[in-house]
Amino acid sequence: MDTQTLMPDSSGPFNTAPGRGGSGRPAGILIILVLLLGLGTVGFGVLTLTFSSKAATATKTLEAQKAAAAAKARDEQKKTDQADFTKQNESPFRSYTAPEPFGAFVINFPKTWTSTVDEENTGTQVKLIVNPDFVRRKNGQDDKIAAKVIFLDQPKDKYLAQYASLFKKGTLKQSSTEVSGQPAINIVGQFGDLKTVRLVVVPIRDKVLLFSTENDQLSTEFNQIISQAKINP
Repeated sequence: MDTQTLMPDSSGPFNTAPGRGGSGRPAGILIILVLLLGLGTVGFGVLTLTFSSKAATATKTLEAQKAAAAAKARDEQKKTDQADFTKQNESPFRSYTAPEPFGAFVINFPKTWTSTVDEENTGTQVKLIVNPDFVRRKNGQDDKIAAKVIFLDQPKDKYLAQYASLFKKGTLKQSSTEVSGQPAINIVGQFGDLKTVRLVVVPIRDKVLLFSTENDQLSTEFNQIISQAKINP
Protein backbone atom coordinates (compact mmCIF):
# COMPACT_ATOMS: atom_id res chain seq x y z
CA MET A 1 0.00 0.00 0.00
CA ASP A 2 1.45 3.17 -1.13
CA THR A 3 1.77 5.92 1.37
CA GLN A 4 0.80 9.32 -0.04
CA THR A 5 1.84 12.56 1.49
CA LEU A 6 -1.02 14.99 1.68
CA MET A 7 0.02 18.45 0.56
CA PRO A 8 -2.07 21.47 1.36
CA ASP A 9 -4.02 22.88 -1.47
CA SER A 10 -2.38 26.11 -2.51
CA SER A 11 -5.69 27.35 -3.63
CA GLY A 12 -7.30 26.87 -0.22
CA PRO A 13 -8.85 29.70 1.66
CA PHE A 14 -6.11 29.78 4.28
CA ASN A 15 -3.17 30.03 1.98
CA THR A 16 -1.00 33.08 2.71
CA ALA A 17 1.87 32.43 0.39
CA PRO A 18 2.41 35.00 -2.26
CA GLY A 19 1.59 34.00 -5.70
CA ARG A 20 -0.88 34.30 -8.45
CA GLY A 21 -4.40 34.41 -7.13
CA GLY A 22 -3.11 34.84 -3.50
CA SER A 23 -3.85 37.66 -1.03
CA GLY A 24 -0.49 39.55 -1.53
CA ARG A 25 -2.04 42.08 -3.92
CA PRO A 26 -4.31 43.74 -1.32
CA ALA A 27 -1.32 44.10 1.02
CA GLY A 28 0.67 45.76 -1.74
CA ILE A 29 -2.15 48.16 -2.51
CA LEU A 30 -2.39 49.02 1.17
CA ILE A 31 1.31 49.83 1.27
CA ILE A 32 0.97 52.02 -1.80
CA LEU A 33 -1.98 53.82 -0.27
CA VAL A 34 -0.02 54.43 2.92
CA LEU A 35 2.90 55.78 0.91
CA LEU A 36 0.63 58.04 -1.11
CA LEU A 37 -1.03 59.28 2.06
CA GLY A 38 2.35 60.00 3.58
CA LEU A 39 3.51 61.84 0.48
CA GLY A 40 0.26 63.85 0.48
CA THR A 41 0.73 64.77 4.12
CA VAL A 42 4.32 65.83 3.50
CA GLY A 43 3.25 67.83 0.43
CA PHE A 44 0.46 69.52 2.35
CA GLY A 45 2.90 70.39 5.11
CA VAL A 46 5.35 71.85 2.59
CA LEU A 47 2.59 73.91 0.95
CA THR A 48 1.37 75.11 4.34
CA LEU A 49 4.86 76.21 5.32
CA THR A 50 5.34 77.89 1.94
CA PHE A 51 2.08 79.84 2.16
CA SER A 52 2.72 80.73 5.81
CA SER A 53 6.17 82.00 4.91
CA LYS A 54 4.78 84.06 2.03
CA ALA A 55 2.02 85.47 4.25
CA ALA A 56 4.52 86.38 6.95
CA THR A 57 6.78 88.03 4.35
CA ALA A 58 3.83 89.97 2.89
CA THR A 59 2.80 91.12 6.37
CA LYS A 60 6.32 92.25 7.20
CA THR A 61 6.56 94.06 3.84
CA LEU A 62 3.23 95.83 4.42
CA GLU A 63 4.25 96.86 7.93
CA ALA A 64 7.58 98.12 6.63
CA GLN A 65 5.80 100.15 3.94
CA LYS A 66 3.41 101.62 6.52
CA ALA A 67 6.30 102.49 8.82
CA ALA A 68 8.19 104.10 5.94
CA ALA A 69 5.10 106.10 4.91
CA ALA A 70 4.54 107.25 8.49
CA ALA A 71 8.18 108.26 8.83
CA LYS A 72 8.00 110.18 5.56
CA ALA A 73 4.81 111.94 6.67
CA ARG A 74 6.45 112.91 9.97
CA ASP A 75 9.49 114.25 8.15
CA GLU A 76 7.32 116.26 5.75
CA GLN A 77 5.23 117.63 8.62
CA LYS A 78 8.39 118.51 10.50
CA LYS A 79 9.72 120.38 7.47
CA THR A 80 6.39 122.18 7.08
CA ASP A 81 6.34 123.14 10.75
CA GLN A 82 9.93 124.36 10.57
CA ALA A 83 9.12 126.40 7.46
CA ASP A 84 6.06 127.92 9.14
CA PHE A 85 8.09 128.66 12.25
CA THR A 86 10.82 130.32 10.20
CA LYS A 87 8.24 132.27 8.22
CA GLN A 88 6.52 133.46 11.37
CA ASN A 89 9.82 134.55 12.90
CA GLU A 90 10.84 136.37 9.76
CA SER A 91 7.45 137.99 9.22
CA PRO A 92 6.91 141.39 10.86
CA PHE A 93 3.26 140.42 11.44
CA ARG A 94 1.34 138.07 13.69
CA SER A 95 -2.20 136.81 13.33
CA TYR A 96 -5.50 136.70 15.13
CA THR A 97 -7.93 134.02 13.93
CA ALA A 98 -11.55 134.33 14.97
CA PRO A 99 -13.39 131.25 16.32
CA GLU A 100 -15.15 129.04 13.75
CA PRO A 101 -18.67 130.17 14.76
CA PHE A 102 -17.62 133.75 13.94
CA GLY A 103 -16.31 132.91 10.50
CA ALA A 104 -12.66 132.11 11.32
CA PHE A 105 -11.49 135.32 9.63
CA VAL A 106 -7.80 136.16 10.02
CA ILE A 107 -6.36 139.57 10.89
CA ASN A 108 -2.63 140.22 10.54
CA PHE A 109 -1.04 143.12 12.38
CA PRO A 110 2.53 144.17 13.37
CA LYS A 111 3.94 141.69 15.87
CA THR A 112 5.38 144.46 18.04
CA TRP A 113 1.95 146.03 18.57
CA THR A 114 -0.18 145.66 21.67
CA SER A 115 -3.46 143.81 21.17
CA THR A 116 -6.59 142.95 23.09
CA VAL A 117 -9.63 140.94 22.01
CA ASP A 118 -13.10 140.38 23.41
CA GLU A 119 -15.30 137.53 22.14
CA GLU A 120 -19.01 137.22 22.86
CA ASN A 121 -21.76 134.87 21.69
CA THR A 122 -24.12 137.65 20.59
CA GLY A 123 -24.03 141.31 19.63
CA THR A 124 -20.43 142.44 19.18
CA GLN A 125 -19.06 138.93 18.78
CA VAL A 126 -15.45 139.97 18.21
CA LYS A 127 -13.73 143.21 19.17
CA LEU A 128 -10.03 143.27 18.37
CA ILE A 129 -7.99 146.36 19.22
CA VAL A 130 -4.38 146.76 18.07
CA ASN A 131 -2.07 149.67 18.77
CA PRO A 132 1.67 150.38 18.51
CA ASP A 133 1.90 151.21 22.21
CA PHE A 134 -0.25 150.45 25.23
CA VAL A 135 -3.95 151.01 24.83
CA ARG A 136 -3.98 153.99 27.17
CA ARG A 137 -6.82 155.78 28.91
CA LYS A 138 -6.20 159.24 30.37
CA ASN A 139 -8.67 161.23 32.45
CA GLY A 140 -11.50 158.93 31.38
CA GLN A 141 -10.62 159.21 27.68
CA ASP A 142 -9.02 156.51 25.54
CA ASP A 143 -6.06 157.42 23.37
CA LYS A 144 -6.55 157.27 19.61
CA ILE A 145 -6.52 153.65 18.47
CA ALA A 146 -4.60 152.59 15.39
CA ALA A 147 -7.06 149.88 14.41
CA LYS A 148 -10.24 148.24 15.63
CA VAL A 149 -11.72 145.17 14.02
CA ILE A 150 -15.29 144.38 15.05
CA PHE A 151 -17.47 141.46 13.98
CA LEU A 152 -21.04 142.57 14.59
CA ASP A 153 -24.15 140.40 14.57
CA GLN A 154 -26.14 142.90 12.52
CA PRO A 155 -27.06 143.20 8.81
CA LYS A 156 -25.23 145.78 6.72
CA ASP A 157 -28.28 147.99 5.98
CA LYS A 158 -29.29 148.15 9.62
CA TYR A 159 -25.75 149.07 10.65
CA LEU A 160 -25.38 151.80 7.99
CA ALA A 161 -28.77 153.32 8.89
CA GLN A 162 -27.16 155.12 11.85
CA TYR A 163 -25.05 157.17 9.43
CA ALA A 164 -27.92 158.10 7.08
CA SER A 165 -28.16 161.71 8.27
CA LEU A 166 -24.37 162.19 8.08
CA PHE A 167 -24.34 160.85 4.52
CA LYS A 168 -27.19 163.23 3.67
CA LYS A 169 -25.35 166.20 5.14
CA GLY A 170 -22.17 165.26 3.34
CA THR A 171 -20.29 164.91 6.63
CA LEU A 172 -19.47 161.36 5.64
CA LYS A 173 -18.66 160.07 2.19
CA GLN A 174 -18.68 156.47 1.05
CA SER A 175 -17.10 154.60 -1.84
CA SER A 176 -16.81 151.00 -2.98
CA THR A 177 -13.76 148.92 -2.18
CA GLU A 178 -12.76 145.29 -1.55
CA VAL A 179 -11.35 143.40 1.41
CA SER A 180 -10.04 139.87 0.87
CA GLY A 181 -11.91 139.77 -2.44
CA GLN A 182 -15.21 140.69 -0.76
CA PRO A 183 -17.21 143.81 -1.70
CA ALA A 184 -16.89 146.47 0.99
CA ILE A 185 -17.77 150.09 1.71
CA ASN A 186 -15.13 152.67 2.56
CA ILE A 187 -16.37 155.59 4.68
CA VAL A 188 -14.38 158.71 5.52
CA GLY A 189 -15.18 162.04 7.12
CA GLN A 190 -16.31 163.32 10.50
CA PHE A 191 -18.01 160.60 12.51
CA GLY A 192 -20.34 161.18 15.40
CA ASP A 193 -17.76 160.08 17.97
CA LEU A 194 -15.36 162.76 16.68
CA LYS A 195 -12.54 160.21 16.90
CA THR A 196 -12.96 157.77 14.02
CA VAL A 197 -11.44 159.03 10.79
CA ARG A 198 -12.07 156.04 8.54
CA LEU A 199 -14.39 153.02 8.55
CA VAL A 200 -14.48 150.02 6.23
CA VAL A 201 -17.65 147.91 6.30
CA VAL A 202 -17.51 144.35 4.96
CA PRO A 203 -20.88 142.53 4.71
CA ILE A 204 -20.58 138.82 5.61
CA ARG A 205 -23.93 137.15 5.05
CA ASP A 206 -26.27 138.69 7.67
CA LYS A 207 -23.43 140.28 9.67
CA VAL A 208 -20.72 142.89 9.19
CA LEU A 209 -16.97 143.00 9.75
CA LEU A 210 -15.82 146.52 10.58
CA PHE A 211 -12.33 148.01 10.28
CA SER A 212 -11.87 151.46 11.81
CA THR A 213 -9.00 153.76 12.74
CA GLU A 214 -8.80 156.89 14.88
CA ASN A 215 -5.22 157.74 14.01
CA ASP A 216 -4.71 159.08 10.49
CA GLN A 217 -0.95 159.18 11.10
CA LEU A 218 -0.97 155.37 10.95
CA SER A 219 -2.98 155.10 7.74
CA THR A 220 -0.22 153.05 6.06
CA GLU A 221 -0.27 150.43 8.79
CA PHE A 222 -4.08 150.46 8.78
CA ASN A 223 -4.11 149.79 5.04
CA GLN A 224 -1.69 146.90 5.54
CA ILE A 225 -3.99 145.35 8.14
CA ILE A 226 -6.93 145.58 5.75
CA SER A 227 -5.00 144.29 2.75
CA GLN A 228 -3.77 141.21 4.66
CA ALA A 229 -7.15 140.27 6.15
CA LYS A 230 -8.48 136.85 5.15
CA ILE A 231 -12.26 136.53 5.14
CA ASN A 232 -14.35 133.42 4.51
CA PRO A 233 -17.48 134.47 2.58
